Amino acid sequence: LPHIYTMSYLLKIDVSPMGENSSSLALGASFVNAFSTANPDVEIKVRNLAANPLPHVDGEALTAGYVPEEGRTEGMKTKHQLRLDLIKEISEAKSIVVTTPMWNWSIPSVLKAYIDQIVMPGALDPYGNKKLAGKKVTVLVATGGSYGPDANHPEWDFVTPYMKFIFASLGSEDVQVIRAEFQLAGVAPGMEALIPNKEKSIADGKVAAEAR
Repeated sequence: LPHIYTMSYLLKIDVSPMGENSSSLALGASFVNAFSTANPDVEIKVRNLAANPLPHVDGEALTAGYVPEEGRTEGMKTKHQLRLDLIKEISEAKSIVVTTPMWNWSIPSVLKAYIDQIVMPGALDPYGNKKLAGKKVTVLVATGGSYGPDANHPEWDFVTPYMKFIFASLGSEDVQVIRAEFQLAGVAPGMEALIPNKEKSIADGKVAAEAR
C-alpha cells in the first residue's frame, strides 16, 4: 500500500503533451488516485512541463553560480533564482512522481531541461547536497515498443537507467521505474497484433503505480 505521509506535498512532474491520449498520464492518474486515498490531507503539486516548458540552461544560468551575487547581471540573477526555486520545490516535496513518454529511446527534451535546471553544484548535486535523501521517487514511463529483458533490444531503453541514476545520485534511496509498453500498438501500422500486449501492460502498470 502507498506510504502514509504526515507532512509536505507530493510533487508530480508531467511531461507528455498528449492529454487524455497519454498512457504515462493515465499511469499517473492511477498513482494519484491511490496516493490521495491513502493521504487525503497531502497536497499534490503538479508541474506540467508540456504546458509550461522551462528554458534550457544557457551561459548566464551556468555562470551565475560561480559569480558573486553583486557581480551578476540581471539576466544571471533571474535565471539563477529560477533554478533555486525549482530546487526548493523538489527538495521540500515528501515524494516525487514523474510521468513521461519515451521519445527516440530517451526522455523528451522538456524533461532534460528540467533536470539540467535542478542539478546545480552547491545546491542540489551528487556530492554534499543530496537533498532528495529519504524521498520516494516513482517514474511512470510509456513506451511505444517493448524494452523488458525478453525484448529484442532491451539495451535501447535509455530512460530507465538514466532516471534511476539521476534521482539516486541526488540522494533518493527508493527510485522505481514503471513502464507501460507496446503503447503504439493500434496506432503504428503493423503493430495490430500487439494490442493485447498493450492492454495488459497498461493494466499491469496501473496496478504497480497504485501499489507505490
